[in-house]
Amino acid sequence: MPGYRRSGIPRPSTIFAISSAITLLVLLAGLVVTNDTHALFAEGGPIEGMSAIFLGTSALWVSVDIVLQRRWRSWHIAVLLWAATMRELDMDKAYTTEGILQLRLYSGDAPILEKLIGGAIVGLLTWAGLRLLARNMPRFIRRLRRLRAQEWLLVLGLALIFLAKTIDGLGRKLAPLGIEISDRLGSFAGRAEEAMELIATILILQVVALIHARRRT
Repeated sequence: MPGYRRSGIPRPSTIFAISSAITLLVLLAGLVVTNDTHALFAEGGPIEGMSAIFLGTSALWVSVDIVLQRRWRSWHIAVLLWAATMRELDMDKAYTTEGILQLRLYSGDAPILEKLIGGAIVGLLTWAGLRLLARNMPRFIRRLRRLRAQEWLLVLGLALIFLAKTIDGLGRKLAPLGIEISDRLGSFAGRAEEAMELIATILILQVVALIHARRRT
């Protein structure tokens, strides 16, 4: 790809190899230094940390591309990627009495300033999501017929995220239905959720790399 030789940006295949190698090295290092494999999948652990790094890399790449190429109408994509990164770092819960995505923040006794800031952020994310649906979704659906890697990798990544969120807190979600699961199954669901989110973030980074590659060439 001549455009890549001029830009100095690694090829998508190289980026995929690097992200996969980093994941493997972190997992091996974690297995070496700890006797508790559950710690690898814990909140704030290495798996979640790598997911945040890959999402943040995608968000930064898209943001820089928007600025350099003056593609201001695509601002909503960068906003949503940054929001996903901060959500992975649990920053939505770090600075307010309740999480900004929790209804309790707005219906409870939280300070009015927190409610205003949280409402503004939720409003921005809603606006960005609606722009994504209106501006990008129709074209994305049409491109699915071309069987290109970037669209189908994104579909796979989003499907993994959806499945991961579905089994997150599986025992808590099934309890109101009178279904009780074993600790072993609950632990397995938690580890599977973190693993699927990690794979999804690698795929999202790969999608960004592929889109950039097509534009360069």
